[in-house]
Amino acid sequence: MKPFISSSTLRLSLFVWLIGFISVHSQTLRYSVELLGINTGDMVLKKYTDANGLLRFSMNTSADVNYFFGRTTASFSSDIRYQQGKIIYAQAKNIRDGKTGRFSSMICSSGSCDVETNRGKLKIAVPPSWCIARLFFEEPLNQTQVYSEDWGQMLPLKKIGPGRYQVEIPSDKPNEYKYEGGRMVELITHTSIGKARVLLKQ
Repeated sequence: MKPFISSSTLRLSLFVWLIGFISVHSQTLRYSVELLGINTGDMVLKKYTDANGLLRFSMNTSADVNYFFGRTTASFSSDIRYQQGKIIYAQAKNIRDGKTGRFSSMICSSGSCDVETNRGKLKIAVPPSWCIARLFFEEPLNQTQVYSEDWGQMLPLKKIGPGRYQVEIPSDKPNEYKYEGGRMVELITHTSIGKARVLLKQ
């Protein structure tokens, strides 16, 4: 005689299995954003495997800044999808004071990528393996360039010290990434108002 297993037990087992699956296949990082020494917002990044088996990264940032000359709000969102270690799709959008600023969209196929940005269209010859969102989860050992989903182009990347890297930004000062134990713990970037720090929440 086969043992009886109730539907409620099956549902509970499935729920426990799903929780285990999600915990293994997803990771979330949370950062605080400081501008001029004041906490102005938050950044949340996720790395997970979706229902189609694709590795995905997402980034969402929001900031609300009161400064000497007024108040400004800003947000940034991105979605990057990987297949076999290469990016196949990426999109990003900046919104400032309710208006869309920089944006980009990249689709890769047949060994190359078509990119569309607010500045125009371009082509990337080889699908990238590194993007900015990935830098938050892994130290970019031996890497010399990274795809910026914000700018929609490849940017130079170089190591400047133990656990410290710079990404060159078009017409601006470079961003600096600091790692401890392989985790990105601090990002220093520059805005029209001043220097900003993005710090990992413990």
